[in-house]
Amino acid sequence: MVSLAGKRVLVTRAAEQAGPFISQLQERGARVVECPTIQLAPPEQWEPVDAALRQLSDFDWLILTSANGVRFLFERLAQLGLSAAALQGCKICVVGPKTAEALMRRGVTAHLVPEQFTGEGVVAAFAGIDLRGTRVLFPKAGGARDVIPRLLAEQGAEVLDPVLYRTLMPAQLPEAARHALEGRKLDLAIFSAPSTVQNLAALVGGADRLAQLLQGVLVASIGPITSRACRELGLTVAVEPHQATLSDLLAALENSTIS
Repeated sequence: MVSLAGKRVLVTRAAEQAGPFISQLQERGARVVECPTIQLAPPEQWEPVDAALRQLSDFDWLILTSANGVRFLFERLAQLGLSAAALQGCKICVVGPKTAEALMRRGVTAHLVPEQFTGEGVVAAFAGIDLRGTRVLFPKAGGARDVIPRLLAEQGAEVLDPVLYRTLMPAQLPEAARHALEGRKLDLAIFSAPSTVQNLAALVGGADRLAQLLQGVLVASIGPITSRACRELGLTVAVEPHQATLSDLLAALENSTIS
């Protein structure tokens, strides 16, 4: 068992969404170094999203893969003068309990929650559903993998996947985070998406430099896609939970035998 008490933990999650996770780490005694490597931003153009939202009744399914997606979707609905009632005509698939909770807080219940919280998990969840002739709306993060639209289209669905929000790289690292990295003052680095580790590598000067700065630092990844990004950059992932949620990641860290 690993105690997080006194451990210096680098959190690379976007500042807008890192608060609750940081609080959980601090409750366990961790000394958190905030290092947001992504910033959330609206799409470059709203027209594709707006056109789809104004015609929600034409879609059979809506797929939302993150709480961020839920937030951006409902904010845009409000800006268009629409409400949650606009979603009543289609079924909703969400990825993970946090996304389902974010949807529930807005008075909407998901119809489908895949067992695996990945794009492949979404496709597997639809395996027993006849998608031939159906229309699917998948408002996505910019740069998202094409697994969902490509494979659902192969099952006969017409998939529309406009960019709902973007994840951008900040201009530089916070001074405290840079100091902790360069001063070898970290025990643990946590990555919650491929872009968090990819952007950190870019911000410190490349993959080799990142591997050097994190030498001797325990690396934890939220799931297989993020772990793959870590390995592609030369990092060894020591902890990865069975389910890709931050709660499961915390549990995996505490249950790990690696110190």
